[in-house]
Amino acid sequence: MAIEEEIKLTADSVATLDAIATDPLVLAYTQGQPVKLRSYLATYYDTPERQLLNHQLAFRMRQEGSGLLRANLKGTGGMEAGLSRRQEWEETLSAPVQRLGELPAGELREQVLAVADPDTPLVPLLVTDFKRRILLLHWEGSRGEMALDQGEVRAGGRVHPLCEVELERLEGSIAPLQALTADLMQRYPLRPSQRSKFGLGLSLLGLDRDI
Repeated sequence: MAIEEEIKLTADSVATLDAIATDPLVLAYTQGQPVKLRSYLATYYDTPERQLLNHQLAFRMRQEGSGLLRANLKGTGGMEAGLSRRQEWEETLSAPVQRLGELPAGELREQVLAVADPDTPLVPLLVTDFKRRILLLHWEGSRGEMALDQGEVRAGGRVHPLCEVELERLEGSIAPLQALTADLMQRYPLRPSQRSKFGLGLSLLGLDRDI
């Protein structure tokens, strides 16, 4: 298990994301490393009785390179002023699973089977579909990742647009990311996100909760 620690900001437009991607201060922190471009299509699943959600767990499968899938489980945590800290487990899959009992042995499987029936079929809950620009940031003793996301969340026949900045701590203190966040918020129309992407999807389903 890892603890995911990141700052989530909502941008007013794609033009703001474009400006941040070429901001001189941000580029100085990349130390010349190029921007990476990724497209992510992920589906979140649960049992028909929503056993995972009822235990504050979010399970998704997302296509990765070489035909593999990345299974991800996020657990309890919280978000305050855009700073999110959550438990996280990941596993690489060669094919989608139809039931939680089909997951390979490991911590992720143990976590979900502690609260859900291994033989109950999984059903789609919501979808996140977005393009991401990734900038790796470096400070002395610290590393972070900036993600600029543009796309949408789909659930229950409804759509919520995404225009977000995420700053994730990879190594060292999160303080440099917090300082960068404060600077960017002074110069760009950004505000702390109130919900995760999963939480936005739940709101489309009429569920007033997040994890």
